[in-house]
Amino acid sequence: MTSIQSGRVIRVSHCDLTVGQRPWVYATENATAIDAHWARRSAETPQFFNGRIFMLADFSIEHDTLHAEFFETEFKSFLYWRERGEKPGCGIIDGFGSALIQSADGAVMLGKQRPGNINSGLAYLPGGFIDKRDIRDQEGRRDKEGRRIIDIHASIRREIAEETGLSLQDLTEQPGLIVTVMPAQISIAVAFTAALNADALRDKMLAHIRLEADPELADVIILRSADELKGLATPPYAQVLLNHLFTQGASSGIASF
Repeated sequence: MTSIQSGRVIRVSHCDLTVGQRPWVYATENATAIDAHWARRSAETPQFFNGRIFMLADFSIEHDTLHAEFFETEFKSFLYWRERGEKPGCGIIDGFGSALIQSADGAVMLGKQRPGNINSGLAYLPGGFIDKRDIRDQEGRRDKEGRRIIDIHASIRREIAEETGLSLQDLTEQPGLIVTVMPAQISIAVAFTAALNADALRDKMLAHIRLEADPELADVIILRSADELKGLATPPYAQVLLNHLFTQGASSGIASF
């Protein structure tokens, strides 16, 4: 695993995300415990679904590009690893896409996840697991080197639409990516700017949530400063990224961050 200091926020211009075939030894060695844990947790939280997801095995940042290799595993194996303490030495990092959405008046829009989901009760940047819908070789096609490629931009746009109802008609996608490195997590964020101010944008997102039969979000939070992060329940990566944003780039906004 590449050694990059935890808590760093790094801007890159490009990413090269591929899917490898390496087995996750930790999941194999703990298969019995994983099954027992899943039986209990799926009974407690029926909304959980043991689908196939992609987790990060290795990464580097070179020449303004994030290079990362992912592998496929079951959600129940990830859940066991996460709830046992997200040990970085277990051959995995939770790598995922995030949407950094800025309103026309400079606020950042966060979603508060409903109970029964993996980030229940937390305010976070819209986003989520990488899954098979985000792989470019859906029909067996691969790149010229024979690799399966993850389209992180498409993954993030999909999550935005599912969670908030917003589309590229509402948002302008900014170039580049913002990578937040944590001990056992890597957020790969794309910044978006909206033409609507924060209150109007929140109203539009809440209207979508009310129409959903089973929405992921319970609320939408408008964040205008680092001070508003204090006391707000957020994942560690979001705390680091948003603090960095407001202290390093607040005067010029996300678009030039």
